[in-house]
Amino acid sequence: MLTSDLVRVRIRAGIVYPPYINTENEDFLNLAETLINVFERHVGRPRQQLDEELRDLLGAGTSFMVHRGLSKVLRDRCHFSTETKVEPRILREHVFTAAAAAYRSRKKVRVDWNGIISSVAEEMDLPPEEIHLQLYADLKEAEVLQKFQKTSPAWVLQRYNVALAQAVLIRAASMDLVIEGESALRYREVFRQLKFFQLLHEIRLQENGAYQVHIDGPLSLFKSSQRYGMQMATFFPTVLHCKNWRLQADIRWGVKRKEGVLQLNPKTGLQPIGHSTGQWMPEEVTWLDKQFRKLKSEWEVSTEGEIVNLGGEGILAPDFIFTHRPTGTTVHMEILGFWRKGSVRSRLDLLRRHGPRNLILAVSSMLGVEEEEIENLPAVVYVFRSTPVARDVHKILNGMIGEDTGPLTLF
Repeated sequence: MLTSDLVRVRIRAGIVYPPYINTENEDFLNLAETLINVFERHVGRPRQQLDEELRDLLGAGTSFMVHRGLSKVLRDRCHFSTETKVEPRILREHVFTAAAAAYRSRKKVRVDWNGIISSVAEEMDLPPEEIHLQLYADLKEAEVLQKFQKTSPAWVLQRYNVALAQAVLIRAASMDLVIEGESALRYREVFRQLKFFQLLHEIRLQENGAYQVHIDGPLSLFKSSQRYGMQMATFFPTVLHCKNWRLQADIRWGVKRKEGVLQLNPKTGLQPIGHSTGQWMPEEVTWLDKQFRKLKSEWEVSTEGEIVNLGGEGILAPDFIFTHRPTGTTVHMEILGFWRKGSVRSRLDLLRRHGPRNLILAVSSMLGVEEEEIENLPAVVYVFRSTPVARDVHKILNGMIGEDTGPLTLF
């Protein structure tokens, strides 16, 4: 991800234009290859040495923003850590204690630094040279580059362009995404990634079969959240695995919050920067799936249910679909975990009007939903504390066999 000092955009006629680079430009490809070699060469060396070489190579000023941006892309593929045999804080404590004692001694006219180091080395069973190396090894610049994930120059340039778009999306007030012509599997992947990154969103099915997703941006929240903005930006690469999509985001750029619109689609030329992650499932879903399968039950459980249209005003992408083998009864289950209070009310209202009756709505108690807010829901409401309990869900399912299920709440 690019930091704000590495991004400059143009806003013309209300449209935001990030300065994308030509990913086939030979000069940029050569620069990326040079940078990759620099990072490779510094594996096993302190961060400070890498930083010094990069400063000499990249230059300063706005003319070299792309150079530093490419370097940032590669730095994100590094793993630094502290290499010490003794915790530096403890080592400093011993050295400073020995130095203080030597300073207070009346037997010595001058403090012998080498003698202090030698005494501490003997005390801690370390070579004296190790004392010098490890005394401040926990400082950032002393961290050692343990691992660098090598990649191709072409990928670096593609990743840089995606990072530019992400850096702009961090300043979004809202984002509207339209996806069409994808498989149910791909749609579920996108919708589950929205949940994974805890984004506040609404999904509607359009008449042409496309899905429109409205996402509240960090600048639309009561208190602008840098963390939320990062989550929104990190979600974006998931979209790049789709074939037919378009995105429009309302941006507030710079200190003066200048308004503009960012428009993205496949013609923008942004490429996927990693493999498709598949259908990510939240922890509570994987836990319930695992525990439910341990029960001796006539119910089959699946996480591959079809997407259910809710009157054209939204969709239900159930976390589970349960099938009762003897009767063929099917029951959907949706889990409401991280939601804003207002979003919960909107969701409950939508389900009240268009929700299927064969639905278990599992609601986290952390949301603080009041009893009157879940009245007249067609779904069975199950309020859980930390994660849904398999035996509780099994009990609810057995009560729904062959029944015209209606309002029922289990706390």
